[in-house]
Amino acid sequence: MLGAGVDAGQIEPFMRGGTGSRSESEEQPEDLPDKFEAGTPNGVSIAGLGAGGRWVLGRSVAAIRAHEVALAQALIAGLAAVPGVTVHGPRDAESCTATISFTAAGRRVSEIGWRLDEEHAVLCRVGLHCAPAAHRTLGTFPEGTVRLAPGVFTSLDDVHAAMHAVAEVLVA
Repeated sequence: MLGAGVDAGQIEPFMRGGTGSRSESEEQPEDLPDKFEAGTPNGVSIAGLGAGGRWVLGRSVAAIRAHEVALAQALIAGLAAVPGVTVHGPRDAESCTATISFTAAGRRVSEIGWRLDEEHAVLCRVGLHCAPAAHRTLGTFPEGTVRLAPGVFTSLDDVHAAMHAVAEVLVA
């Protein structure tokens, strides 16, 4: 909260970036608290980053990457097998992370995401992902994509279950 007599319009943000509240815009919002959101340091995440780094180094980075590639291969193949699905991004799992975005002809990404969550307990993210320019380039603006992002604790069985759910949502 600003003190009495302080004009937030006269204060420039320390940093600029995605705010989560206006993902379609590349400009920092002027309203509070969003105007200053990007510059707020996240101390908890900095501490978590240190702990996470120690965890990763305690395992093999190569093994973690191999697992991620296997998950990406399964996602790309599984999504490509569903009629009407377009996978956005590299089709070579070695060239990407396991974060895979897709759209389905004639289907709204918000509906797909809602049904995956509510009917199948598959978590995903839909929309512009704070990257409107990327979606303009992909031709998915203003709706965006459905994004599946498995991680190190995701199994191939989890990916297969998610692909089954995607097929069920899109065929129904």
